[in-house]
Amino acid sequence: MKTPKITFGLPKINFTGIKINKPLANLNDPIQDVFISSRKTKKKEENDFVAIVAGMKTADGKPRFSEKEVNDFKISCATKVLDFDTVNTFKDNTEFPMSSMKAVYRMGKDLKDDKFNEKVLNAISKLPQGVEAKEFIQNEYEPEKEFTLDCSYKGKFKFDVENNEIISKTTYDFGSSQPDIKKEVDYRNNTVTTVKKRYNYDRMKYDILEQTVVKNDKNGKMLREEKMTPSQVEGLHDIKYTYANGKTKDVVKATVDEKTGIKTIKKDMKSENGTRTQFLYEDDPQGNRIIDYKITDKNGKILMGNSQSFEVVSDNHFISAKNGYKYDITTDDKKLTVKDLHHNREVSLDFEKKFEGDKKSLISLMKKVPGEELFETVENISKMESTDNIYQAGFSPVSKEVSIMDNLFVFLHELGHAKDAQKQKTYREKLLGENKMFTGNKDIRETYLKERETFNKYHADEERNHISYFTQAKGHYGGKWGGLAEVVAETNAITNTFSDGKVSLGVRAQYLQQHFPETIAKIQDAMNWKNDLDAIEYYGT
Repeated sequence: MKTPKITFGLPKINFTGIKINKPLANLNDPIQDVFISSRKTKKKEENDFVAIVAGMKTADGKPRFSEKEVNDFKISCATKVLDFDTVNTFKDNTEFPMSSMKAVYRMGKDLKDDKFNEKVLNAISKLPQGVEAKEFIQNEYEPEKEFTLDCSYKGKFKFDVENNEIISKTTYDFGSSQPDIKKEVDYRNNTVTTVKKRYNYDRMKYDILEQTVVKNDKNGKMLREEKMTPSQVEGLHDIKYTYANGKTKDVVKATVDEKTGIKTIKKDMKSENGTRTQFLYEDDPQGNRIIDYKITDKNGKILMGNSQSFEVVSDNHFISAKNGYKYDITTDDKKLTVKDLHHNREVSLDFEKKFEGDKKSLISLMKKVPGEELFETVENISKMESTDNIYQAGFSPVSKEVSIMDNLFVFLHELGHAKDAQKQKTYREKLLGENKMFTGNKDIRETYLKERETFNKYHADEERNHISYFTQAKGHYGGKWGGLAEVVAETNAITNTFSDGKVSLGVRAQYLQQHFPETIAKIQDAMNWKNDLDAIEYYGT
């Protein structure tokens, strides 16, 4: 059967009455690259912009940007981290280097705000007369809400993104004067924060000699002065409140008895929402110590109760207790053994297998560790390597190894990371920090974000800087939840001991204790009752 030929009749369509005489293209004709001209145009446009930027001049006729900055602009445009409009906007009214131009562009992209350049221009117009913006800084604590215009010796001016108003002004007294002095006036909260500090070349960091936070009412009348000064215990600071009526309160007081050598640390403080933290620590030169740590909400409900003791029976025998649970700890030349007297179980640390480097230093450290944390050490750490440098201390979730010196606070911090990493099974999880036991806890995350937001709302950057390790929202080395991961680790330390002068982390630990009590309580609760059987035993079925 012969199949009939099928033909398609296509209607001739004439748009807008225009007669088209041009024949249709043949399928065998080569395809014309219609994108060549657009690529060439774009490349020419970029080169034109580079030439324009290279030719920009200051008011006195000098090049506005160095050759290095021009090259930076060329690369930045090609990689879409900067555009010509941003440079053109701020070339005349600021002394912004190319890095600041990129910071403005990046923040605008973060906010998805096409008008962000205009907002920054508006902020610049609000600077005092004769003050010129030299650097733009996106706030690392509130990266979507605040930015700063650094005006060199004229100070730093922080702005609110939403209303473009000045939030605070920071001024400096550096150079030949000692100590260095920074003063931040927070217009939003009517507070004035003054920090006096001196650089410690041995520790390669600043020591805080005095910090004063004056809280005023809207009329400028003082409500309270908070003064922080070094205490008798090296590495810790006393905090005293003085009220408008002249009354005073010791919020933090650390002392050393001259006769007995006993250290006593007392804290009674509240966060912004009224959550109260009471902390008592005592130790003696022989190594005996006690801790009583209680957190209650504004209604008096107990969120966390922690009562500990550590008794040195002899150089090789110790009794540790926490909330009624007792642990018997013994050592010999080869190992440390800890017995849980409540659950009738024990574990051992083999010095030869577990320790590398200065074993004497590591053994000395282990003799200070509370019994409960020794069980966690055996379970979550494969090896310990000695170091005498705090900057080399750390935990590797991949190998489960710890580099550590003979310092209880630092070790317990790193052990906190190890406990957090115990659910991580795959190499990818460990490398990327995924599936962490406490950092990934939804309830802990929500509480942390709530307290971080509240802290940032009521505190200026000079106070925020004390706990940047925990609250930095942009640029944290650990990513979005890097700050919380450090809070988890620090919680493991501050609930078991205190930060001494050897590591000088007392101020950050203090701020964390006072302003993140609910997060600490959530983490500690999750750590204490991670085992379902323990939880049933404690809470009941």
